[in-house]
Amino acid sequence: MEPLGRLVRLIRVQMPGVLRKLALEHDGVVTIDAALDAGMSRSSVYRRVRAGEWRSHGNGVYSIADHPQTARTRLRVETLILGESAVLSGLGAAYWHGLADQAPRIITVTVPPSKNVLAVRKSVRLRYRDLEDADVVTRVGLPVIGVPLSALEGAVEGGAEVVDNALLLHRVSIAQLHAAAGRRRGRSGHPEMVRLLEGVGDGARSAAERVMATLLRRARIRGWVANYPTAGYYVDVAFPEKMLAVEIDGFASHGGARAFQRDRTRRNALITAGWTVINFTWADLTDRPEYVTDCIRQALTA
Repeated sequence: MEPLGRLVRLIRVQMPGVLRKLALEHDGVVTIDAALDAGMSRSSVYRRVRAGEWRSHGNGVYSIADHPQTARTRLRVETLILGESAVLSGLGAAYWHGLADQAPRIITVTVPPSKNVLAVRKSVRLRYRDLEDADVVTRVGLPVIGVPLSALEGAVEGGAEVVDNALLLHRVSIAQLHAAAGRRRGRSGHPEMVRLLEGVGDGARSAAERVMATLLRRARIRGWVANYPTAGYYVDVAFPEKMLAVEIDGFASHGGARAFQRDRTRRNALITAGWTVINFTWADLTDRPEYVTDCIRQALTA
C-alpha cells in the first residue's frame, strides 16, 4: 500500500479538471492567469512547482511535468514568457501553421517597439516592430502572425519551400502573399520577400529562367539553349547534343489541376521523342543552386 503521506501529496498536487484539459490542449503549458481563473491560488501553484508536478519557465508560465516537451511546447513557452504583446513569428510561426516540417532552433518573436525586454534567452531572436491587425491571429491560444506573412517570413528564414507548401496546401493565395509583403514595405525582410515573389505570378517563368541561366554561366556549363523548340513544345533549357531537357517548375499552385495535366502531357511528349527530362523548382534554384548544377552535370555525363 502507498504510505499515507504519499497519498496526501498526490491529492494536494492534483490539478482542477478544467485546467488540466486546457493544459493538454495547449501543449502542456499553463499560465498563472489560467490557474487563477480555474480557482487555484498562487500558493497552490507554487506547491505544485515545489512538488515537481509543474515546471516554472518564468513570468507566470508553467508546463506540467507529465506532458512531453514538444517543439510546440517550446514555441508556446518562449512566446508567452515575453508577455501578452509577444507574437510568434518567422519560421516558428510557419511551423505552427503546418507550413514547415521542423521548428527552428532559434525562435523569432515580435514585440512592440515600446516594450522593454530586460533579458532574452539565447534560443529567441527578438524583433521590435508594430504588426498590423491583418497580420496577427490567435491559433490554439497563442498569438501568431497570419499564414501569408508567416509563409513569407518562414521562407526568408528557412527557404522558398515554405511558400511552396503554403500554396500547395491552398492555405494562401498569390494575392494574399503580395498584400502581406506590401505591408512590410520599407522594413527589414521586405527585399527578400520581393525576391521570393519573383517566383510567383505571371512573370515566374522568365524570372526562373534568368536564375537558371545565371547558375549555368557561373558553373561554366555550356551547350545549352533557352526556350528550345522540339516535339511541339518549348523546352525551358535544352542541351540538344545530349538530348537533355531541363524544365523549371513554378510554385506549387500556379495552374492547378489543368496546369499539372498539361505539364505531364508535355513531359511524356518529350520523353517519347527521346529526351531525358529533369525538373527543378524555384526553391531548388534559389536555395540549392549547387544541387541543380551537380544534377545537370551528372545527367550530361550519364
